[in-house]
Amino acid sequence: MAITPTGAIYKTLTFDGVSSADYGVYITGQAVYNAPQRDVEMINIPGRNGAFELDKGRFQNIEVTYKAGIFAKSESEFAQTISAFRNFLCSRLKYCQLTDDYNSGEFRMAVYKSGLEVTPAQLIAGEFDIVFECQPQRFLFSGQNTIEITSGDDIVNPTLFPSRPLLEVTGYGSLVLGGETITIHNEPIGEVVVYPSNSKNTANAWTIKIDTEYALSGDTISIPSVGYGVTWKSKTSTVLSYAVSISSPGAAEAVIDGKYFAPAVYLRNISFNYGTPDTITATATYDITRMGIPEITETATIALSVAYNGADEITLSHTANRPANYSSSNPIRGISDVILDSTKSALGNPLYIDLDIGEAYLTENDITISANNGVEIPPDLPTIPPGISAITYDNTITDLKLTPRWWRI
Repeated sequence: MAITPTGAIYKTLTFDGVSSADYGVYITGQAVYNAPQRDVEMINIPGRNGAFELDKGRFQNIEVTYKAGIFAKSESEFAQTISAFRNFLCSRLKYCQLTDDYNSGEFRMAVYKSGLEVTPAQLIAGEFDIVFECQPQRFLFSGQNTIEITSGDDIVNPTLFPSRPLLEVTGYGSLVLGGETITIHNEPIGEVVVYPSNSKNTANAWTIKIDTEYALSGDTISIPSVGYGVTWKSKTSTVLSYAVSISSPGAAEAVIDGKYFAPAVYLRNISFNYGTPDTITATATYDITRMGIPEITETATIALSVAYNGADEITLSHTANRPANYSSSNPIRGISDVILDSTKSALGNPLYIDLDIGEAYLTENDITISANNGVEIPPDLPTIPPGISAITYDNTITDLKLTPRWWRI
């Protein structure tokens, strides 16, 4: 186990959540206070004294070098520890958070840049440089806290630099930040087919599930047509033909087909409001005359019910009163598409707007989905200026959270 020195002179760095002290590595503050270079191009113009300054409005990355030392109890421990530390640094392949004991309350985003060149002393201690390529900003930990914003609230930027926050927005409308307007469009999903057409089922009842991800209270659920039909056959062989009359006009349709007939009950243009339970029924009564020996007239009834539970289920069921002298086969019910006419925004909630990169996106099942087509962000990305400024938004935006990302150099 590496030696753990104590005292004020033994400082550490933490990279991607791992402390250098875990490897017996300690640092000095020789280069930890350096500032990045501003990206400025000096242009010499003939006939003009001096040079024209073209400020590109940014700082360049900065190379941060830590003078470091490692202490161990034995030669073998020294070799193992320096190897483990070297492999830890080299295994991080992207920008990671970097902190050190010299700059409390802030962090950099850094990439480990160079290999270790260790100068050993008696093979139990050594000194070397740890070099990172860092983004120019020193981010304040206080700027990583999420703030709930009510329209008209003042926000105070405690630094001398404008910050580019991360916004979390619920709703739609206009949002004014730093004098710039961001517009979030309300784009309803529209018609969502939640059940396929031409469905058949031989059970007496079955249930359709509605995906409530797309639904808001009051949205219309429509079924253009649903029907129940059954083919009946005479139990005798002396039937010459059938005559069918419908006693409840408009509720049913009948088809004659030789010795078989197929009465049916239909419901058309059914409509429910999402969130409100409702049941719609239809009953058809048939007078069936069997023209044979003997001639017999009997009555048949069919009832069809479509019930919505107010949440995520539509249940279809039927009953049939068949005449005693007829058998039935192939009970079939057909249903056209179940359509949810959704008023829910296609953007979904919450919507994230990252003003550091000018991107709007959603997250679904840990997958990031672009939402740039539904959001207008000004070309000059809005920022929170130094000092006090107000943030306002429409009342159609129901919630706004902001991560300010304060920074300094």
